Amino acid sequence: MTKTIALTGATGFVGGHLMSRLTSQGFHVKALTRRPQPEIQNVTWISGDLDNDASLKELVENADAIINVAGLVKAKNKDDFLNANADAVSKLVSLLNPKQHFIQISSLAAREPQISDYAFSKYQGEVMLQESGHDNWTIIRPPGIYGPNDFETLKIFKMLKSRFAFYPANKDHRASWIFVDDLVEAIIHTINNQKYINRTLEMDDDAPNGHSHEEYFNTASEILNISPVKITIPKFLLSTAGHINDIMGRIFGYAPMVSSKKVNELCHPDWICRKTQDFQMDDWAAKTDLKTGLKETLDWYKKNKYI
Repeated sequence: MTKTIALTGATGFVGGHLMSRLTSQGFHVKALTRRPQPEIQNVTWISGDLDNDASLKELVENADAIINVAGLVKAKNKDDFLNANADAVSKLVSLLNPKQHFIQISSLAAREPQISDYAFSKYQGEVMLQESGHDNWTIIRPPGIYGPNDFETLKIFKMLKSRFAFYPANKDHRASWIFVDDLVEAIIHTINNQKYINRTLEMDDDAPNGHSHEEYFNTASEILNISPVKITIPKFLLSTAGHINDIMGRIFGYAPMVSSKKVNELCHPDWICRKTQDFQMDDWAAKTDLKTGLKETLDWYKKNKYI
C-alpha cells in the first residue's frame, strides 16, 4: 500500500532531495509550496505557506506521516524566527490525528538555545512538539548538511579557490557534518518506525569526534588541489562585523546571514553529535565520508557551472 507523506520545505535544499528520494521509493508526497511548481509524478502540490491554516489542513489530511523540513535560518528578528521555527510546529501538530507520525527536522543548534535567536527558535519548536500532547513524534537534529544544490558549501569552495581559508575563532573547534543523501535516508528510515517514536536523534557521517575546522578546509583544499593561505579570524572581529550587519539590516530592512548572534554559532567550539545510545540510531549508518561527499558536491558545482 502506497504511503502518503506530507512535506514542508520541499522546494529547499534538504526538502528537495527528500522529496525526490521519497517518490523514487514509491511514496506519494503532498508538498507545501508558496509558488506554482511543475508537475512531478507522485507529488501533489498544496498551495500555501506555514501561516495558512487551510493549506496546512489540506496538507496533512490523509497523510501517514508529516515531515517538517521548512524553517528559517536567517530572519530580521526573534519573532520571525519563532513564527517559522516554533509556532508553525504547533500549528501543524494541532491538525493531526493520533496515528499520524510527525517528524520534526530540527538542528543541532537546538542543543544550545541560549546562543542565538535561531537556536532558541529551533529549541522552542522541539518543546512545543514534546508538550503538544501528540504522542507520535520524532525529532531529528542534523549538524552541518552539505551536498549537491547546497549553496552554502559553494561559498566555502569559492573562498578556497581564492586561495584563502578563514577559520572562525579557532581552527581546532570541532563540528559534525552529514552528506544530504545520508540524512535523507535516515529521515525515511524513521517514518513510522516504532524504535524512534518519541525520540530525539542526532546523526552525522559517523566520524567519532566530528571534524575540526582545519580538517574540513584541508579536505576541501585537497579536492581542489590548492594550498590556501590559512587565517584565523578572532571572534571579536567577527562579532564587530556581525553588529555592523545587524545595523545595516535594520536600516535597509533585510535579514543578514552573518548577524552578531550567528557569530556565536560559528564560534561555538563543540557542534559534535552525541554518540550515546539515547541520541543514536542503532540500525542505520551513514555511507558517505567527508572527502567523498565534498568531492561529489564539487563535481555537481562544476557540472552546473557554479565553479
